[in-house]
Formats: sequence, C-alpha cells, structure tokens
Amino acid sequence: MEILDNKYRKNQKGITLIALVITIIVLLILAGITINMGKEGISESKEDALLSELGIVQNAVLQRKTKVDLTNEKYPGQTITEAGINLNNVISNMNANKASGEDTVEKKDTNDQDYYILTNSNNGLSDLGITNSEDEYIVNYETGEVFNYTTNVTKTGKPLYVYARELE
Repeated sequence: MEILDNKYRKNQKGITLIALVITIIVLLILAGITINMGKEGISESKEDALLSELGIVQNAVLQRKTKVDLTNEKYPGQTITEAGINLNNVISNMNANKASGEDTVEKKDTNDQDYYILTNSNNGLSDLGITNSEDEYIVNYETGEVFNYTTNVTKTGKPLYVYARELE
C-alpha cells in the first residue's frame, strides 16, 4: 500500500510558486481598484451632503424671513459687520477656487448689514432648527442668499452658494 502512495504522490502536481504569485498580484490589483472606487463614492457623497445642507439652510432662512415679516422678531445670527467678516473677501475666495465652467458669485445686496453669520456657537443655526451642521453660513434673509463660509467650494469646484431672488 505504501508503494502505491508514493507512486500517487509522484504523479500529483501542486500549485507552483509562479501561479501563486500571479494570483496574489491579480487580487492586489482588484483590491486597489475597489478601494479607489470607494474613495470616489465617499467624495461624491460628501459633495452631495454639502449641496443638500446648503438647500436646507436656504429653506430655513426663507421660512424665517416670512416669520419675521409677520411677527417683527429679530433675525437669528450675528451681522457680518459685528463679526468682523469681509464678505467681499469671502466672495473673492469662492470665485478664485471655483471651476472654470461655474458662474461667478456676486452678492445680491450692497448693504453688508443685511448679511448674517450663522454658527453653532452663536445659536444662529439652532434657531433655524438646524442642529447637526459642522459648517458656518453667511445668509441674507431678504435675498435668500446662502454662502457656506466654512467650505466655500466643493472638491469639483462648485461654489457653495445659492440665492432666491435679486433685490429690486
């Protein structure tokens, strides 16, 4: 019986070292492709979240404008002049970092007193019902303008800015 076992082992061929190395290389290439696709997906979802939050803030700003018109309450946040923020510098930064195909950002109101900074620390965001934002926003309740003060533009160069209407 032992003679048959030895004869059987001589005819049996195993995986060669070269075949094993090639298999490992193929698996590493596939893993690298998968990781890169995952990173792109994460980047796209972060951009979508930034754009979505921008719309949510704008909606809250427009709702608060309507409420203030009816009740004569004070707008949440702090004016940018009180906070020492130069909106022209913010806009210049946005325009400098935007992609070439994107529209130029321009403020719709010439009075800087109409622009407010909304942050978690000044309760501007929480007063609008926005509780889990990490970003800060500059808003104008009259025009519905919203600038993402923290991020300015997405990784693809889209300015994080929206407005509802032009002043007459």
